[in-house]
Amino acid sequence: MRTITVILNPVAGRGRTKKAWPEVEKALKRLDVRLQIEKTTRRGHAREIAYDHACRGTDMLVAVGGDGTAHEVANGILEASAGAAGIPFAIIPLGNGDDFVKMLPPMTAVGQQAFSWQTAVEKIARGDTAGYDAGRITVLESGLPEESGVSRYFINGMNLGFTAHASYNFSTVPKFLTGSAGYLAAVVKTLWDYPALELNMRFDGAAPERVDTTLAVLMNGRCFGHAFWVAPQADAADGQLEVMFTKQIGRLTILQKLPLIMQGKHVNDPLITWRKAREVGITSPDPLIVEADGECLFTAALHIGVALLPGVLTMVV
Repeated sequence: MRTITVILNPVAGRGRTKKAWPEVEKALKRLDVRLQIEKTTRRGHAREIAYDHACRGTDMLVAVGGDGTAHEVANGILEASAGAAGIPFAIIPLGNGDDFVKMLPPMTAVGQQAFSWQTAVEKIARGDTAGYDAGRITVLESGLPEESGVSRYFINGMNLGFTAHASYNFSTVPKFLTGSAGYLAAVVKTLWDYPALELNMRFDGAAPERVDTTLAVLMNGRCFGHAFWVAPQADAADGQLEVMFTKQIGRLTILQKLPLIMQGKHVNDPLITWRKAREVGITSPDPLIVEADGECLFTAALHIGVALLPGVLTMVV
């Protein structure tokens, strides 16, 4: 009999996970598996639990919550495997964004929402898996000593500039605003104060490029922030990151572009530059907030290296 370890974040989705969990638990207990349920109690706890169970041995790890929960569980798995392919990993999506699972079958259409928790349980019952890519961020230099030399993995994407600040501001939005409403409130707040970035970016070892931008994103997935289809052409199993950066743009232009991004219709916009890369180096004269998978990982990065790790996520599909 398979042993499945469930890592439950009861506060994910601003109440959505807590409300749905009793029915989810009943469905999981009907499966022909040995079930272990672990509840998180603080930020970073899911990562610790995943690392522990990945090292001790379990047949599958299941993240119940949102992108932040999935991010932490993936980090625990990949830390235990030292960045190599790890144990099977399933996600029951009950968060605000649920963006990475939109890359898993059945592939979510642009503008639509991810599969239901019921579908996720059916996948767990079957146990089929496929390899997906993940990214690794390493802070080579930071304004904060505790950040220098630290590496973290991401599964959906990482952001710098406007979108990273919007993610940071999301934590200050009233709790009753969930899903798109919450993210849009954070965007509106960010419009009052966001940085103009002066970056040097190096793609796959080529000569560095000077990039003056309002936002830069490195995507493994297609969507972030619940409804922003920033890289609709991305494939999380193709061994490459989709890198998008804008010119430096003002508030009015941002407001004009947001509806296009929500529909995935911005790809050919002349204000946007695209690159594909497996390794990206980024330096900045000013400290950067680095957001990945909806989590603000670093707040004062000056030089970071990003590497794509092909096929290291053994996802339940």
